[in-house]
Formats: sequence, structure tokens, C-alpha cells
Amino acid sequence: MTGRLPSLRGIEAFVCVAEVLNLRVASERLNVSISAVSHRIQALEEELGVKLFVRGKRALQLSPAGSDYLERLKPGLQALRAATHAARDDVHSPVLRIAGPSFFFDQWLLPRLDNFRKDWPKIRIELLTLGRKRATGTDVTILPMSPSAIHDGAEPLFELLVTPVCTPAFASRYELRQIRDLLTVPLIDIVPSSNAWSLLFLAAGLEAEVPEPAYAADSPVTLCQMALNGLGVALAANVLVDAHLRQGLLMRPFDIGCVVPTAFGLVAREWDARSMARAFVRWLRAEMAASVQFSSTVGQEIEIPPHDAAP
Repeated sequence: MTGRLPSLRGIEAFVCVAEVLNLRVASERLNVSISAVSHRIQALEEELGVKLFVRGKRALQLSPAGSDYLERLKPGLQALRAATHAARDDVHSPVLRIAGPSFFFDQWLLPRLDNFRKDWPKIRIELLTLGRKRATGTDVTILPMSPSAIHDGAEPLFELLVTPVCTPAFASRYELRQIRDLLTVPLIDIVPSSNAWSLLFLAAGLEAEVPEPAYAADSPVTLCQMALNGLGVALAANVLVDAHLRQGLLMRPFDIGCVVPTAFGLVAREWDARSMARAFVRWLRAEMAASVQFSSTVGQEIEIPPHDAAP
């Protein structure tokens, strides 16, 4: 090893992989490809002259040299983070303004938001609920994808995992025993329709014509409330109904679901590489990649997480 310091990018990649022991998750957090992470670690290993990881067939583990290197790096990394936070506070506004749907904030973002703030401890985070009018002056806006949103430069952010839900009383009254039984009961849909009911029946192997839903709503919250009032079976996002499932107010009559493609998008203001808005977007995508409530498998039967699982 020469007297010069190793690449900071290599050290960053090493620490990130060491924390999660998963190249895919680390690449999401760093916002680079898996191959880029591998190349950075390989270059660092060559520069140090030691192997930092033991690469097995199914798992990735730190080598003894890697564990020792990580422990020796920690004090320096803490000092580097502190200096970086101080520089950010001096240059950038301490306020991060995020606009989005209330259900997304309440059911998904809030339980995780403190994890982001640990890296930005001095900023003020403002959450602005989207209404009929687009919030102005925001750093990041999460909004339903539509032609107008695409025109405004929205990038696809996530797809919603939806499952059929109803009250236990409704399931008992209509004797829901097979997925085919849904063809004869009142269904609840979203407006405009996402074609999710057709995707669900296709995933279940049913080629029957989907009946016209008895009810529809232009708000996911209202759709959920319709199901809570026993009006029918709704295809609702897990992120929205998880608490109701845990409380027993709603149930899944069948463990099958589908994904509504490109349901939400993201619009962010112009930012430079050091911006906290950019950091939030990177963190958001990484958290979603690891969440069981989002998926990229469209139109296929999927394994539904138990409703008592942690969000």
C-alpha cells in the first residue's frame, strides 16, 4: 500500500455494503449500479492488499480484515459526517419542503422519516398535504401520475401493491370462499380506473369478464372508508390499510394481490449534488426498494405479507 489515502468512493461503498451485507441494497442507497459498487470495493481491496469480504454462494460477510478496517474507520467517518453536515448547514436552506398524499405520509413515510433525519439532524422538514391545488415552493412533490404530471416532468416513483379487502361482516354475509366469488359481490374501484381489478383476476387465472364496480372514489382514503363501511370489496394499497388489518376492522378474504403500475411520480426542483432534496430522493428510493409494500412485478400473483408484519 502506498502512502496516499484510498479513494473516498471506495471507502463509502465498503462502509455501505458492510452495514447491509447486500450489494443490491447498497447500490440503491448510493444511487449507483451494483457493478459500480463491486468495482469500487475491488479497487479498494487491491489498494489495501487485503480481502474485505468473504463472498459465499448465498451470503456476503465481512472478512476478519474487513471487520477490523470498519472499526478503525468509524471515528474518522463520524468526523467526516459532522464536517459535511456543518458545511451543508452553512450553504443550504435548513428547510426541506415535501408535498404528497396524506395517506402516504401517515401510513408509510412518518414511521421511517426519523431514519432520514439522523443524517440531517439540523434541518426542518415540512410535510404539505396535496389537495386540489399543487403545492408551490416545494423541494420534492410526490403525486399521482397523470398526463399533466408527466408534462410537468414527473418521474415514476413507485408502484402500489393492492389487495382485496373488506370487513369481516361483509365476507361472512356474502360467504366469500373462492376468488371467483368476487365476481358476484359489490366491488369498489378508484377513479380514474387503474384496471387493477382486471389485473387481479388475471393473476388469479380467471378469464371471466370483470363486472362493473358498484362504487368508485377519486381518493384512496375514501375508497378505504367505503370498505370500512361495508359497502363492498375494495382493491386497496397495503400502505393504506395495514393499520385497519392489524386492528381487525378489515380483512383480506384472499391472499392475492397485484401491482398498479407507475401509480405515483416525483417532481423535484433543480438541485445540485450536495442538496438535501437530492439526498431525500435517494433515501426514499432505497427505502422503497426494501419495503414489502411496493413491488415491480405487474400482473402476477404475489405473496402477500402478513398484516401484523412491521411496516
